[in-house]
Amino acid sequence: MNYHQPVLAPEIINFFDPKPGQVYFDVTLGNGGHSLEILKKGAIVWGLDADPLNLKIAADRINDLGLSQNFHPLLGNFNRIFTIWKKEINQPLDGILADLGLSLNQQSGQSRGFSFKDTSSLDMRLNPKTQALTAEEIINTWDKDQLYQIFTKYTQEKLAKPLIFEIIKARQKKPIKNGAELSQIISSYYQKKHYSSYHQPATKIFLALRIAVNHEFENINRLLTALPKIVKSDGKVAIISFHSGEDRLVKQYLQKNNYLSKKFLPTHSEVKKNPLSRSAILRLYNLN
Repeated sequence: MNYHQPVLAPEIINFFDPKPGQVYFDVTLGNGGHSLEILKKGAIVWGLDADPLNLKIAADRINDLGLSQNFHPLLGNFNRIFTIWKKEINQPLDGILADLGLSLNQQSGQSRGFSFKDTSSLDMRLNPKTQALTAEEIINTWDKDQLYQIFTKYTQEKLAKPLIFEIIKARQKKPIKNGAELSQIISSYYQKKHYSSYHQPATKIFLALRIAVNHEFENINRLLTALPKIVKSDGKVAIISFHSGEDRLVKQYLQKNNYLSKKFLPTHSEVKKNPLSRSAILRLYNLN
């Protein structure tokens, strides 16, 4: 299997400096890449993910490598981190990691709705069993003011108004059912206006929908405020964000609480090997 490559892993492991017996909580397990590196050092890892498929992929991978003895997989969203920690772990943590990006299989997979090329879905839920609202429902039923609110508030889409007009015009003819259809509507507008874009034209629209469906900003704030309650007073925190909105929340929290942090960006070499890392921002800080 082509596993998602963990972003900025050497910087995180150097900062954590995990040792046997120490306890770490990876609250966005993904395909388990970061957790694997911590487990190799002999530390204990609790791995949380809201996506059941990712949880299985990571658990199987870690088991196949003979590292499952110190690994504890948990299904759930980090917006309930304190409750989950209290029930399952209930001891102060040496470190905690949150990688706020999607894993490769989520981004590129069919029937998830995250991909511009997905011809089967416009879902975008991390866990369809526990979440009701989908991106398809938003795109096809929300009015222009509601769409404008999420497109501008979450991702500062400068073309929000004309793109919303194109989306509403298209959905009046027939429902927009998948990522490929939505992406084509946006790309067609760019072509009609002879606009160019460094990234795929639909990038910010898709991101705003994902944030809205999964309540990502609210969840980040809940995570940040819970950390001092569950991490040791001298414990370590690593948070990777992938766009300015996420990083702004983390940065504002650190400044408000007077935490001294270090910021890292992927090197040119890492981006070349793993293009998905190009927009990553890593912030590391101690709780003391």
